Amino acid sequence: MKRFKILVLLAALSVAESWSQSGVYVGGHIRRERPGTIEKLRQSGFRYVILFNVNVEADGTLTTDGETICRDGRYVFDETQPHYADDVRLLKTAPTGIERLEICIGGWGNTSYQNIRALVNSDGTGENSILRRNFRALKEALPDVEAVNNDDEHAYDAASATKFHVMMYDLGYRTTLAPYMNKTYWQQLTTALNRQRPGACDRIMIQCYDGGAYNNPKDWHLSDDIPLHAGRTNYQTDMQTSVRQMQTWRDDCEVEGGFVWIYNDETWSLQQWAVEMNRVFPKHSDEGVVTCYAGRDYTGFTNVLPVGRYCVGELAAWGFAPLGIGNVRIAEGYELTLFTGDNFTGTSRTYTDPEPALAAFRSRARSLIIAPTGQSGIVTMNNEQCTMNNEAYDLQGRRIDATQHRGIIITRDAQGRVRKAIR
Repeated sequence: MKRFKILVLLAALSVAESWSQSGVYVGGHIRRERPGTIEKLRQSGFRYVILFNVNVEADGTLTTDGETICRDGRYVFDETQPHYADDVRLLKTAPTGIERLEICIGGWGNTSYQNIRALVNSDGTGENSILRRNFRALKEALPDVEAVNNDDEHAYDAASATKFHVMMYDLGYRTTLAPYMNKTYWQQLTTALNRQRPGACDRIMIQCYDGGAYNNPKDWHLSDDIPLHAGRTNYQTDMQTSVRQMQTWRDDCEVEGGFVWIYNDETWSLQQWAVEMNRVFPKHSDEGVVTCYAGRDYTGFTNVLPVGRYCVGELAAWGFAPLGIGNVRIAEGYELTLFTGDNFTGTSRTYTDPEPALAAFRSRARSLIIAPTGQSGIVTMNNEQCTMNNEAYDLQGRRIDATQHRGIIITRDAQGRVRKAIR
């Protein structure tokens, strides 16, 4: 019980993902074609991934694609999918552009929310209820999943849905909503949920495809303080048409992010879609020190990257495809190291000039490191500044393999972010 109270506290303290502006639903294809699909997602540049889907059966058992995930308060998915928990953990393990993972409940023809309504009314959501026991087991098995996406397309019962999502918040899951119709229901759910658990619902994702093809995102701002994302499908039309539509939504409808339905085959390029969407809804940092340009003459898409280590997926999350950096400007006191290979491999060169002549490295970088001058190496925590002993982190504060790296001590601010490196 103590562990889950800690999870709730952490969720309450965290800020809604203002950076998580591009997302994709993924189906069972990622399990059937692993590990290739996992690596494609990690390198895609999508910043949130929604795992579709978790079904709630009439007896409270959690299933997907005919396989059981949790039953009787136990995670049993490893009996048929022994790699799944590790694969999910890997999705958010650096290097990757993915910052948030969600599970989806619902969908067209799915009876999960009818079953949830019946279970809430008969068994409740208390400590011994089957819903709480099974979703607690799921959280313990997949701790990196931090939200549940509500895609109810049939039940539309705000009372039971509110109780369910309050329970989910208490277990460590925030809620996102994926409506395509019945605005009154979604308004009631949003209001009731955030009244009982402020901040529990932190994103609205309006479907603008299939049954929701005629939706205008402007009509779906359910709350002034909840970001609105709008979605397309990878099969609805060509990518550039969808990107232009997202630009219109951004400019005219106050849409703050976009998502795509659905990665369930290999007929489209995840990375190409993600990069283009990330240019519509770009990632920002107040601590940027290197300005990167897609064009060779300081033109094209531009973004300012902070100190850190960037592989293919992370660069894509910032709007740059592999080989997509044509020129740079470097702030005084910082250095940029470019690598021709991903994951800091291949030929490399370090630059410190404000406007360096990239020469042979122009439009050739697949990974890069930005650091204070003379400090582009990997850093190591020591026991005086951290309760964990001898753990290595990169300059963005992410834990990495310390086997070959020693000798630099870093300090961290109250939020745990790296602030200074000294030799």
